[in-house]
Amino acid sequence: MSVDHAGWEQKKCRLTLADGRRLAYVHEASDAGAAGPLLVLLHGFTDSSRSHAELASLLWPQFSLLIPDLPGHGSSAARQSPGCDGFAEDVEALLDHLGRGEAIVLGHSMGGVVGVDLCARLGKRAQGLVILASSLTPRLAEDGNISTAIRSLADPIDPADPFFDEWHACARPVDPEFLSHARLEAAAMQAAVWQRVFTGLADANRTATAGQVTCPVLCLSGEDDPLFGPEHQRALANAFVSSPSSTAVALPGRGHNIHWEDAGLVARMVREFVSGISLNRQDTAPLAIS
Repeated sequence: MSVDHAGWEQKKCRLTLADGRRLAYVHEASDAGAAGPLLVLLHGFTDSSRSHAELASLLWPQFSLLIPDLPGHGSSAARQSPGCDGFAEDVEALLDHLGRGEAIVLGHSMGGVVGVDLCARLGKRAQGLVILASSLTPRLAEDGNISTAIRSLADPIDPADPFFDEWHACARPVDPEFLSHARLEAAAMQAAVWQRVFTGLADANRTATAGQVTCPVLCLSGEDDPLFGPEHQRALANAFVSSPSSTAVALPGRGHNIHWEDAGLVARMVREFVSGISLNRQDTAPLAIS
C-alpha cells in the first residue's frame, strides 16, 4: 500500500448511517483477510483518514486497516452534537456493517478521545488501544493563538492563512505534499463545524470513560508536544484502571503529530504492542525506542 495522496479520495467507500448521514472510510484487507487483526485508525481534529496514510502504508498488509473520516471531517457528514460526542457510535456502526467483531484501535489527538469512547463501547471486542499525543481533558488556553484563531474563523476559510502554519506545526520535517492536502481539507470544513467541535473538546473529560476500558493500552506522546504536555500524559497513564496493562512512552524530539514526523517508529511500536497482546491472557511485551 503506497501513499498516493492525489488518489486518496478515490480509495474511500461510503456507509449510509441510520440517520441518513454518510460516513466515508478507507478499508484495506490484510493478507489474512478477516482472520487477521483489524486496526481502526482514528485521525485528529480537522484532519481526515489521509492523516494516517503513511502510517497505514507501513502497517498493511500485516494488518487489515479501517480508516474513517470522522463526522464533519474529510468526506463525512457532520453530526449536530458538540465536540466528538457520538463519533464512536458511528465508528461502531461501521464495524458492525463490515461484520468485524473485534478490533485494535489507534487514535491521534482528538482521535485518541474517540478511541477511548470506542473501546469503552466495544468492551471485550476491543483488543487493544493505542493513543497518540492525546489528552483526557483536551482544553487549550482560552487566550492562546489557536483558540483565538478558531473562534474568529469564517467561511470560506483560506487554506493559505498563516494560521495553518501553527496548526500543522511539526517538530520534524513532514512531506510537503501531504501537508498541502491537509491544509486544503481543513480549510474545506465549515467554520461552524470547527467551532462546534473545538468547543465540545474544550469541555470534554474522558477520565471516567478511560476507567471503563478493559483492553491493553499504549500511550505514545512527543516530548516536544506544544498542546498536550507531561501533565496530560501523566493523567492518561493513570486513568486506565480497568486495563490489564497501560504503558506510556514519551518520544524524544517529536512533537504533537508523531505519526507524521516519524511514521516508521510509530509503526514499529504499534507492531510490537500488537504482537505482545495475547488474546487469551491480554498482556503486553516491553517496548524499546531507538
